Amino acid sequence: MHMDTGFRPSTHGFGFPNAWHDLVLGAITSRGRCGGMVFAALDRFAADVPLTPAEQARALPDYRAPLARHIWRRQVESIVTRLGSNLMRFALLTYLPSHAPKGTARTRQSELPRVLAALEVGQPVPLGLVSGLSVRHLAQNHQVLAYAADVEGGLARIRIYDPNFPHRDDVVLEVPIAGTGPVMERAGARTVPWRGFFAERYTPAPVPGVGAGARAQTTPRATEPSASTGTVALLVATAVAGWLLAHRRKR
Repeated sequence: MHMDTGFRPSTHGFGFPNAWHDLVLGAITSRGRCGGMVFAALDRFAADVPLTPAEQARALPDYRAPLARHIWRRQVESIVTRLGSNLMRFALLTYLPSHAPKGTARTRQSELPRVLAALEVGQPVPLGLVSGLSVRHLAQNHQVLAYAADVEGGLARIRIYDPNFPHRDDVVLEVPIAGTGPVMERAGARTVPWRGFFAERYTPAPVPGVGAGARAQTTPRATEPSASTGTVALLVATAVAGWLLAHRRKR
């Protein structure tokens, strides 16, 4: 079975790599803006707005440039959307053992049908990829975009836009349908194992510079970073930290 939304990283993904270095809260070093790049690229694809030359360039934009600021804003939104539901799921799946009732192994069995159903009707799906077990791995999680898939012989091969590999249409996420074994990301000869994944909550945002009559302006506006969303993010992070401290578990 083959599903394809028409999205292609070489055409619809940003030309530069996810090589950002940011400090969150002035102390925590982030691993890039993968969520911002995924959400921003999907905004453009959904609105049928082609990338500009600056967005297709291989050089990372200046941090002060409007494009860089927009990607950072979408990065924040990719975490705090729906009252921080993506952040909460990252935290829980990173903390819980894989075979816990709500761990990655069981979650994968429920998430895979959702992802395939969306791809079948032409809708790309942002995915949260879960790294190692325990809170210290939370910053090593990743965000990508599923845009096509093939299912055959007990294996789903999901084609993804991974901002770490710009211009690459050959990056694939291999997911055992039975739910056993790791999820393997393959980009040419490079292989990256992941404990699991989930379909992220996504709210489209208008594309900067697009006129009011364009299709992008008819989609619901995502919540923009502000004092209110910053407060939401802080409350969510505090709640997650409290929950983790109160429910420590061993592997």
